Amino acid sequence: MPREVSRITVKYGYRTIGLLVALAAFAAFLLAEYFISGGVVFFLVFSIIIFVITLFLFIGFSLTTSSRITKKYFHPENLVGKTGKVLKGVPAGEPGTVTVVNEDWSFICDSDTSDGDMVTVVEVLDDKVTLKVRKVS
Repeated sequence: MPREVSRITVKYGYRTIGLLVALAAFAAFLLAEYFISGGVVFFLVFSIIIFVITLFLFIGFSLTTSSRITKKYFHPENLVGKTGKVLKGVPAGEPGTVTVVNEDWSFICDSDTSDGDMVTVVEVLDDKVTLKVRKVS
């Protein structure tokens, strides 16, 4: 039975997301404390500093995780010609999900696909996460 495919792509690890959520919650707590305490400026300044740090970390993680890993370790020519198994079938021209070399990829095929169909990678599209595939007869 194929895995359930999520439309959400996780770029961060769960620990990273947890850290960012904790920092954002702490900044919100300090901001609430500012209003509750009657306007102690320390809480306002500290909450703004924590929020800005969280924002920079969020942007920094986003830039480094997607570009560094893709540029350093991914070579599109390695996938061309490989065979994969469709996890969730879709109509022709619609994006679906396929497992190729033990990794899940987005794909587009010129023909309708069903769950469990075998496909061959024809090319890797410019976004480097979507494969163009054709069904194996």
